Amino acid sequence: VDGYYRNLSLGLHVEVEPSVFFTRVNTLPATSTRQCHLLLDVFNATEHELTISAKNNEDLVLHAAECQRMAIQVDKFNFESCPDSPGERAQFANPRQLEEERQQAKGLEINSKLDILWKIPSLKREGEASVEGVLNQLVLEHLQLAPLQWDVLVEGKLCDCDIVADCKVGDPVQLEVKLTNLSKRSVGPFALTVVPYQDYQNGVHNYDLQDAITFVGSNTFYIDTVKPTEYSVCVGALLFLYTGDFYLNIKFHEDSSSRELPLSWFCLPSVHIRAVDPVL
Repeated sequence: VDGYYRNLSLGLHVEVEPSVFFTRVNTLPATSTRQCHLLLDVFNATEHELTISAKNNEDLVLHAAECQRMAIQVDKFNFESCPDSPGERAQFANPRQLEEERQQAKGLEINSKLDILWKIPSLKREGEASVEGVLNQLVLEHLQLAPLQWDVLVEGKLCDCDIVADCKVGDPVQLEVKLTNLSKRSVGPFALTVVPYQDYQNGVHNYDLQDAITFVGSNTFYIDTVKPTEYSVCVGALLFLYTGDFYLNIKFHEDSSSRELPLSWFCLPSVHIRAVDPVL
């Protein structure tokens, strides 16, 4: 009959599957103690060739149903500086729920910095790929910036990554060790011993360098108690008597102050010094 009609509501269950997903996640250390490599095994779940990219990374091409590994160098994250959201503890009285919420927040922060994008050129489609939900506790620990940040400076030059500090034979070389406390507790005091050695690049290290290097004063450094957000610097000096490439191994003394903290909090950068003849 004209003028009459019926409304019909029909419920549909639609499952939307991702175009790409990560089958495995791992980490590797980088040359800098403030960075690491995030390893992602990426699977192309579509029937088309797909490219995937991440921030400061080259594009990775994946054929249909292909899995490849991509490595992303990332700056470690300072999760200690993230304040608890208002009312968080009241809302999540269960410690397990609270921990899950924190892990989710960490995943969101990491995902926002990675900026992983996929693109299917043949269909002119693109989207974002998320690592949320695939980052386990061990991976999150490796991605976290250590609450204690250690900097080593040779003649005022920061030693990090593959930096080589140059000095002249016979001239005193100033060595500084700086500790910045990013944790929420006071730490220390600490005692550190500097042990120089030569690396023959064949698995052999030569520590018998009494005739090649001497310290101006003691080779043990002392750092007093450091409060949260503060830093402390200890200074020493050493003298190179011969030319060559030398490395410094900085060891912590076993005492109550260091024993109660995780080993991951005591990660110092490698120190490479090249002693050359003075210019006449």
